[in-house]
Formats: sequence, structure tokens, C-alpha cells
Amino acid sequence: MADFLSEPISKLSDAVIFVATTTADFKPQLEQLSITLQRITSKVDEITKLNRELDRPEQDSTMFTSIIKKAEDLVNKCLKIKWNYFKKFTHSLKLKDVNNKLLRVFQLEAQADQCRDGKETLLEVKAVKLRMDSLVSNLEDLRQKCSLSRREQVIERKKLGWRVPKLPKDIVGFDEPLARLKAKVIADNDDDSVVVVSAAGGCGKTTLAKMLCNDPQIQEKFGENLFFVTVSATPNFMVIVNDLLNPNSLGQQVGFQSSEDAKNKLENFLGERVPSPILVVLDDVWSESFINNFVFDIGRYKIVVTSRMVITKYHVFKFDPLSDEDAKTLFCHSAFTEYKRKPTPSIDEHLVDQMVTCCKKHPLTLFVVGGSLNGKDESIWRQMLKELSRGHSVLDLNEEILKRLETSFDALDNKFKECFLDFGLFVEDQRIPASVLLNIWVHFLRKDPGSIVNYCEQQYVTQHDLLRQLAINLSGKLPIAHRIRLIINAQGEDLPDSISQMQEPMEARILSISTGESFASRWCNIKVPEVEVLVLNLMSKMYALPHFLKEMQKLKILNVTNYGLYPTEFKNFHLLGCLSNLMRIRLERVAISSLSGSTLGLINLQKVSFIMCKIGNAFEELSSNTWPGLVEIEMDYCQDLVGFPSILCSSVHLKRMSITNCNEMCELPEEIGNLTSLETLSLCSCTKLEKLPESVTRLEKLSIVDISDCLSLTELPEEIGKLGGLRKINMKGCTGVHEIPTSAKELSNTQVICNEEISYQWQDFCNVEVIVVEEDRLESLMRII
Repeated sequence: MADFLSEPISKLSDAVIFVATTTADFKPQLEQLSITLQRITSKVDEITKLNRELDRPEQDSTMFTSIIKKAEDLVNKCLKIKWNYFKKFTHSLKLKDVNNKLLRVFQLEAQADQCRDGKETLLEVKAVKLRMDSLVSNLEDLRQKCSLSRREQVIERKKLGWRVPKLPKDIVGFDEPLARLKAKVIADNDDDSVVVVSAAGGCGKTTLAKMLCNDPQIQEKFGENLFFVTVSATPNFMVIVNDLLNPNSLGQQVGFQSSEDAKNKLENFLGERVPSPILVVLDDVWSESFINNFVFDIGRYKIVVTSRMVITKYHVFKFDPLSDEDAKTLFCHSAFTEYKRKPTPSIDEHLVDQMVTCCKKHPLTLFVVGGSLNGKDESIWRQMLKELSRGHSVLDLNEEILKRLETSFDALDNKFKECFLDFGLFVEDQRIPASVLLNIWVHFLRKDPGSIVNYCEQQYVTQHDLLRQLAINLSGKLPIAHRIRLIINAQGEDLPDSISQMQEPMEARILSISTGESFASRWCNIKVPEVEVLVLNLMSKMYALPHFLKEMQKLKILNVTNYGLYPTEFKNFHLLGCLSNLMRIRLERVAISSLSGSTLGLINLQKVSFIMCKIGNAFEELSSNTWPGLVEIEMDYCQDLVGFPSILCSSVHLKRMSITNCNEMCELPEEIGNLTSLETLSLCSCTKLEKLPESVTRLEKLSIVDISDCLSLTELPEEIGKLGGLRKINMKGCTGVHEIPTSAKELSNTQVICNEEISYQWQDFCNVEVIVVEEDRLESLMRII
């Protein structure tokens, strides 16, 4: 670190001395800054000397040198301020802030160096015990594993990984089982190192596990070493481990040779990088063998498993049903809330008791049935009771619960029924993007199918396994040929026989196909000419689109999601070019080699989304008339996107452009000024983007600009005031912007969302409304590092 800092610190010190001797306006602040630089310089000299004596390699510190450079620019600006008292005030504050920032960052850098040196020493001692033939490779591997400080690891795990989920609201009846489970986990008893919470679906196993992880005593004991893993019936172990070892990659995977290799890397991580005690929660496990992937000989290491199965190999935690009182309380929370729009009718308490009894004191059923009755008249209640009371002698509790949930479904309005059934289209225990659901619902439920869906970006929904199963069961009541929603789940290499043997055309308007890693893309000749929505859920690295796509000429919406470890490569992506009526395409975790031959025929395409995709050079061969009707484009976490494709700037109908979390994108083309219909421009968290092209100021219809957390952005367009329609600028976290162009005084009815330090720069502009948001400076600093 040190050698890289000597020269920029020296230049900054010279600038401080020169300005301090030239003007007296900022003398106290400059003197303090000079003292800080002297302290830093002495430490840098010591570190430089030690590094050379120890033959240490030079350590880059780009972030710190960037702050020094900005500090130098700020000091030089102070020399130009003469009579503007407000600027004197704000620049005095900036000098104080940059002084404090230099101290904080240098302390962090020094601590990181010290931590690294200490860990490297420990690793070298440990390496002596290893065999000589593996010395070099093991040292390098361990050095890389220790490259992050403890604080950085904690923040990274909070972003993704196996983070502990938040608690749901209105939890009833779990205090006693939580106390018993907590006692098992806190006790240092190796015989109970694995505890299995076993109960039927919907009984609250996941809720209990979440309560355990959020309990103050558990958090005090395990600290940040709490890991919560959602498993599901068809887990991919390598994907699960990747989410832990590479939590903030979103597209950059750890290289696993096999599941056994993933297990070894997981054991090394937990044993070497995570201090004990450790608690791992495996939620929704369907097989005993899967637990074995997480059982290691590590001291003070606990595993809590939730499962519908009784796994007798390990200690089974008895999960008693709700008491009568708790069951009634939970039901009433759902059936009589003040948040519903309809007034709550007066319901006889005896009727409530009967309803609770019919729900078998099952938590999920109580909640769902109660919610369906909220605000309904007594006649509806009695009809529901009549249906529930028909009871069946069913041994499987899940089947009986599904029948009761179906009765609740029957009480929904028709539109809500259709929306609920769409939840069966997606994979179990995975987040469902709200925009995907809205694409479908806008198409089928709104009179204007071309409406733009933009009011819930980056929001996700989840569903309980039983409710998903209910949606699938309800969709499958009709014969296959007559189902509106055809849901196909291929577990092996081929499609199910019930599908492959169908000879007649099917009436489905919505088709969902889910395949696993072993699926061989051996498509049979399915006849589905009426399909308007196609949902493909896949996991394989190589995938061939179904050849019957060519016959689906009514297809309007295509959603492809890859849940596997590696981006999917399509063998026949060109098939999309046959679908001239496609209006919306969403691709997630897909590698796109070329778009030229595959999408030229998409003349009706209105919205296209690339989520965590490998873009490469896919746009290079597109022509200016590609996607002539495009209204919305979305690129999120596309890590190899360096610049927005200029060819797309010929899309004169484009209203919304969202390029977010693309950390390599450093520039926008000047041609962006040709997007005369653009209303929303979102560039959130494009951390290498340095500036906005001046041509942006030609976009007269531009209403919303989001440049929040664009950490490298140093300035706004000089003529930003020309954007007369601009209503909102979100620039939270744009700490590199030190001056607002004077043309901003021409803005009107504009709202600026920013941090406190940026808000001072807007104080001269009374024509804008400034909304200050709070920021965790330490976490922001770690994010920058």
C-alpha cells in the first residue's frame, strides 16, 4: 500500500501548504489537514521501509489514492473562492469531511495491512506442517481465502449468500417450542450436533427456524456465524455452496469439479474462515443424504434441519401443534384485521370456534382461510364451514390441508383466482420477480396489453410450498388437452409420458416447463398452438429451445430463468426469430453469443430484460431497425457489459431504460440523445460510470434519472437545466460529484434525493426540493472497497 501513496500524499501536502500561505479563509481546516497528512506520511514511510526489508510486494490502494486526488482538487478550488460566503462555508465543511475521511480510510487500510500480515504469518507457520510437494499451491490458496477482512466478509454475507431471513409479522404460539429448540442449540452437546425439526407442511417449521436465528441469545452466541440455507425438494448442492463462497458475484461462479469438490471447499470455508461457534440452518430438507453434505468434524458446530420427514438418524425435535387458544388467536389475526378495506361484520364466537376446529389447528390453513373470510358476511362464513366440515378420512395431513385450502381458494374473486394459479408456474423455494408476474397479469387482465410494468422493479415475492402445490393441483384438474395452464415438470432426461404421448393439439394459453441438470433436450412434438405465455425453468449449462416454438405463433411473453450454477448457452437461440408476435422477453443467467440472426424478426417486441446475463458482443451485428417497437429495456447485474450498445439508441419509441448493478459499465454513448421518447433513465449502482453524456440534455421527455451509488460519477451534464420535464433525480451515494452545474437553476418542480454531504451543493438552488436520506458511512465505505 505504502509505495503507491507516497507521491499523491506529497502532491496533496504541497497543495495544502501553497493554498494556506495564499489565503487565510480556510486556515484552521488546512492546518488540520496538514497535521493529518504529516501523521499519514510518517506511517507510510515506516510501512514502506518495513515492506522493502521484508521483501513484501507493493499493495495497490486505488480507492485511497482516489480520495487523495479528490482532496487535492478540493484544496485547489478553495483558492478560487473570494467573495462567495456560502461557498466558503460549504467548502469548509468539505475540508473537514475530507480530513475525517482520509483518517478513516487510512486506518482501515492500515488495519487491513496489519490483519493481512498477521494472517499471512499464521499461514506460513501452518504451511510448514504441510507436505513439501503442495507447499506453493496451498499457500496461495490460503492467502486468497484470507484476503478479506472480517468486516468485509460480514457485509458481503448480508448482501446475498446464506443470510438469515427477516421474521414474519403476527407470529402466534411459538414461544414454548422456541425455548426448547434454543436450549438444544445453545447446549454444547456433541450428541445433538444435528437437530431435525420435523412436522407436516405449513405447520410453521420455517417460522420457528427464522425465530431461532433472530433470537437475541442465539445471535449473541453465534454472532455473524449464522447461516440459513433454503434447500427444497430438488436442491443443487453446488449452487447452494456457490451462494456462500461467492455471495456478491451474481454471475461469477466458484469453479467446482464435482459435488464432492464443493463439499470439500465448504468444509475448508467453515473450518478455516469462520470462527466457532457456527450454526447452519437447513430449511425444507427432503432427503437424509443431503444433510451429510454439511456434517463436518468441526468444534462447536451445530446444524438445525427442518423437514416434513422424520429423520431418525439424528435427534428429532418434537414440534407440538398449536394450542386451542393460540390457534384461535392466529385465525382471528387473519380474519379480523383493521387493515382490510371492507368493514368487519359481527361474527358469532361459536362460529369462529367451529372454523378453527375445521382448520385442524394447522397454522397455514388458519391464516389462509381466515384471510379469505375477512370482511365477509356471516352467510359466507357458514357456507365455508359447511365445505370444510365435509371432512375426509385422509391419512396424509398435507392432502387434507390442501383440500381445506382449496375451499378457501373457491371464495376468491375470479381475477384473484387467476393470479393465484400463476404461482404454480415457477420453481419451488425460489424468489419470483414481481415484474414477471405483472407481465403476465397485464397481458391477460388489462385492456391495454402494451402497458409498461415499471412500478415494482427489483421486487420479489415468495410462496409457501403447499400453496404452490395447491396452484398446480388446481391447474391440473382438467384433462391435459383442455388445461388453460399446462405445467410440465421433467425430473429426468425426458418429458413425462403423459405429455410425450399426447397426439392431439392442446388448448393451453400458458405453458410452464421445468427441467433439471440431466435434461437432454429431447423434445417430443407437443402441439400447443394457443400458448401466449411460455415460462422455461432450467438448470443445465447447455440447452436446446423446444423445436415446437416455431408453431407457437400466438406467443406474446417468454420468460427463461436458469437456476443452475453456470450461465446457460442455447444451441438454437435463432428459433426466437420465428416468433414475430413476441412482446416481452426476460432472460436470466443466460449466455448470449449473438442476437443478430435470432431476433431480427421480433418486430412487435416492446420489452426485453437481461438479468445476470453474459452479454459479450451480442449486440455488435444488430441493425438500426432491430426491435422497432421497443419501449423498455432492462439490464441488471450483467457484469461483462462495458458500454450500452449504441445501436439501441435508434429505438425512438424507447420510454424506459434501466441499466443497474453493471459494475463494468464505464460509459454511455453520445447517441443516447437520440432517444427522444425516453422518460426514465436508471443507472443505479453502475460503480465505474464516470459521467453522463451531454447529449442526455436533449431528452425533453426525461422525467426520472436514478444515478444512486454511481461511485465514480464526478459531474452532472453542464446543461442539465434544459431538462424541463425532469421531476426526480436520485443521486444517493454519488460522493464524487462536488459541484452542481449552474444551469440547474432552470429546473422546476424537480425533486433531488441525496445524502447530506451532497445536499449542501444544492442549497443554492431554491427551485428544487431536496430530500436527504441517511447513509451508513462505514458500510458504504466497505462497499466501495
